[in-house]
Amino acid sequence: MFDLTRLFAPLKGVDLDGLEIYVVGGAVRDSLLGLTPKDVDFVAVGATPDTFLNLGFQQVGQDFPVFLHPKSHVEIALARTERKTHQGHTGFAVYADPSVTLEMDLLRRDFTINAMALSRTGDLIDPYDGQNDLKTRQLRHVSDAFTEDPLRVLRGIRFLGQLGRFKFHIAPETESIMRAMSSTLAELSVERIIVELDKTLASSCPELGLQHINHLGITDVLAPALSITPDQFMCQSADARLAEWMILNRPTIECIEHYAKEFRLTNKRIAFLKAVTRLKDLPFEDAKRCLDVFGQLGWLRGNPPDTDLDRLLIEFDQSNQIKVPFRRWLEIRERVRHVSVDKLSEQGLSGKALGDAIYAERLSVLSTEISAPGTAPGL
Repeated sequence: MFDLTRLFAPLKGVDLDGLEIYVVGGAVRDSLLGLTPKDVDFVAVGATPDTFLNLGFQQVGQDFPVFLHPKSHVEIALARTERKTHQGHTGFAVYADPSVTLEMDLLRRDFTINAMALSRTGDLIDPYDGQNDLKTRQLRHVSDAFTEDPLRVLRGIRFLGQLGRFKFHIAPETESIMRAMSSTLAELSVERIIVELDKTLASSCPELGLQHINHLGITDVLAPALSITPDQFMCQSADARLAEWMILNRPTIECIEHYAKEFRLTNKRIAFLKAVTRLKDLPFEDAKRCLDVFGQLGWLRGNPPDTDLDRLLIEFDQSNQIKVPFRRWLEIRERVRHVSVDKLSEQGLSGKALGDAIYAERLSVLSTEISAPGTAPGL
């Protein structure tokens, strides 16, 4: 069940035999589920900062009791408790002292399945019945301290997606608390919200988490225009899945610009979402409108196309939300981009006359490519 050698291997290289150190959180949970943990978190009980500093560890920050192993650089945290001091995810006063027990440290965690610990001898410490909740496949909060951190609502959504193969559900009493906490999500920083949503979108079954966001009131607070969520995501990357979610709600360009500003989306995401929105229902037979959209997307400029954006558009073909495959639009774009400005300039054209001639030639190429692929003039 537990691969103790692998879990505790990062502690080697320094004499820690006299210290009480445990693996905690997700690594314990995943091991009990038969999964190989990706990250391993350690907690030390009964230690002080000097204990680790004298062993060559480096403290991370000044107020947070976490130390980097001098060889493996794995983090070891002192057992601690927290007290809410002000709004937001970081609004806590941390108390770390040798008197803080392992049970006290685990009590501050979010869900019981993440509030278990494993000793170096293989003993499982499970004071809040997390193992039973694993068996019944439920997310249940550990204590009333859950309400102090609004980020835990989004973490719950993320865990449902990441553990999708096990079909977890939210315990009724925890669901009620999460619903009551939805308004506090506005306290979170944009960066923390995006990180959690990206982790959810990148999970194995994001739809199993996102299907809860409406009745939990999350969309009401964060994204009222995105109330419809996919029954199943067809794309694989978080970027393409975000587009699947947004496009399902048929956003306008103004809506995308609003969320781009509110959530500080990257330029790549903004360009991708705008391209999908403009191309999704573009009438294939209307060459003039197609050419105008190409111009709006910046596809007719002299700079080479963005290969990352093209890759995302091709991936979005899997979504089954589009009339004309984006791969086909990219092929047509390349035909249109072959129109030679230099050749027209050699004919003595300039200014508005040159612009009109370029537009007419592009329109002719695009019209022919739509009606008879591969036969456009001059190709």
